[in-house]
Amino acid sequence: MPEAGLITSKVRAYMESLSPTARAMLVRSLRASHVDGDLPNDIILAAVEGLDVVDPSEPAEPARRPAGKPWSARLEAAFFAPLTPFLCDETPPIHTTGRIAASSVPAIWTWIRRDVASEDYERAIAADPYDTEADAAPIARRFRREVVARVVDILRDAGAEPKTRQKLVGQLGGDPVYRDLVDAAYVLQNEAAFANLFGQLPSTVTAFDVADHSRLVDVVRASLDQVQMTTDWIGAAVLTRTANPVVLASLAVRLAGSTDPRLVAASRYGALVEVVVAQLERLAWLAQSRGNDTQSRTRFLADLRAYHDVARNLGTLLPIEVVPAWMRRIGAAKVTLSDAVSRWIEPAPGLVRRSLRVETTGGEYVGRWDAASYEEAEFAVRLSIEARLAAESLAVNELVGRTRKQIEQTLEVVSAKLMADLKSSQALDKRTLIEAVDAAIRLSALVFGEDYAAVLRKSRDLFTNRVVRATG
Repeated sequence: MPEAGLITSKVRAYMESLSPTARAMLVRSLRASHVDGDLPNDIILAAVEGLDVVDPSEPAEPARRPAGKPWSARLEAAFFAPLTPFLCDETPPIHTTGRIAASSVPAIWTWIRRDVASEDYERAIAADPYDTEADAAPIARRFRREVVARVVDILRDAGAEPKTRQKLVGQLGGDPVYRDLVDAAYVLQNEAAFANLFGQLPSTVTAFDVADHSRLVDVVRASLDQVQMTTDWIGAAVLTRTANPVVLASLAVRLAGSTDPRLVAASRYGALVEVVVAQLERLAWLAQSRGNDTQSRTRFLADLRAYHDVARNLGTLLPIEVVPAWMRRIGAAKVTLSDAVSRWIEPAPGLVRRSLRVETTGGEYVGRWDAASYEEAEFAVRLSIEARLAAESLAVNELVGRTRKQIEQTLEVVSAKLMADLKSSQALDKRTLIEAVDAAIRLSALVFGEDYAAVLRKSRDLFTNRVVRATG
C-alpha cells in the first residue's frame, strides 16, 4: 500500500494544478459532504491546506501565499548545492572543465526525476514537512546518495556505446547539457573531496599564496598524491577562488620545480597551465556572441580586458611558444577574438557618422535622434580603444590604426557641422540637434580626451543660450 505521505503529495500536486476558484468549489463540496473518518476526504482537505482558495461567493481578497520557496524548489537547490562554485551564466561553444552552465541544471533535474529516479524523487517530495523554513539539505543529501551512482553508470554506458549516448543526449536536450551532466556527476560523486579541498583553500587565491613554503602548494600536492581528483578539476576549483587565472600557471611551475615550459608540460602539473589556456579559449569564444545589447557589450569589453591580462601575464611567466600544443590553442583563441573585435571595429567610422545624422525639412529638425545607433557607435569606439591597449594580444594592429584615423576625421567633420548648424539655425525647436551635439561631445571625450570635449561643451552652451536669449 502506498505511504500516506506519498498519496498526500500526489493529491497536493493535482490540487496545485487547479485554479484557486476550482479548488474552492471542490473544497466547499467536500466539506458539505464530509463525515468524520472519511479517509479520502481527509487526505484531500489536508493536501489543500496552505493553498490559495478563492470562493466565488465571497468578496475577492488579495491572494495569500506562504512565505519562502516551494518544497520542490528547495529540494532541487539543495540537491545541486555542491555545484554552486562551478556554475556560470554563459554557455560557450567549447566545453571547459569545471564550467557548468546554470541553464543546464533544470534540464538535468528534469531528467533525474523523470528517467533516473522517479520513485526516489516521489519519496523525497513526500517528505515535505510543510514548513517553508525547513532545511531541505538532509533529504537532498539522501536523494543524492541514491541517484549519483546510477547517473555515473548511465554515463559510463553512454561513453562506451554511441547509440546509448545519442539517446541520452536527446533525453537531456542537447550536447551542451550532456557535457554539463558529465561534469555535474563528477562533482557530486566527489562531493566530500571537493568540500575538503575548498575548506583548505584561501577564500581569495592571489599570487602571494603561490610562494616558497606555500600552504596552497602543499594542499594541491596532497590532493593529487591521494588521487582524490584529477589535476584539471583541482585547477577548476582553484580558479573559482581567484581573479587572476595565471596563478594556476605559477602553481604548476612551483609544483614542477622548473620554469622550463617543456618540463612543466610533461609533468602531471601541466594540466594546471592548460586550465589557463582553456580560460583564454573561453573568453575568446564568449566574445563572438557579444554585442547585441548594452549588457552584452559591457561584457565584451570585460572579456577583452580579461583576455589581454591573462595572455600578457602568462607570456611573462612562461615562454609558451616552446610548447607547440599550448601555442596552437592560444593562437586559435587569438584569431577567434581578433575576428570578433574586427567585426565591430571595421564599421566604426560609418556607425559614428550615422549615429550623429540629423534630418531637416524646410529648415526644421525633424524626426528623433537615434539613441540605439549611438549606442552601437559608442561601443565600436570604446572597443577600438580597448583593442589598441590590448594590441600585443590581438592580430588587429593595422585595422585599429587605420580605423582610429577614420574615426577621428569623421568625428571632427561631423562635430564641426553640428556646431555650425546649432550656431546658425533660427529654428525654434532644436531638441534633436542638441541631442546629436551632446552625443558628438561624448564621443569626442572618448576619442580626443576630456579637454577637447570641454571646449565643445562651452561652444554648445554658448550657442544654445544665444538662441534662448534671442527668442526670450
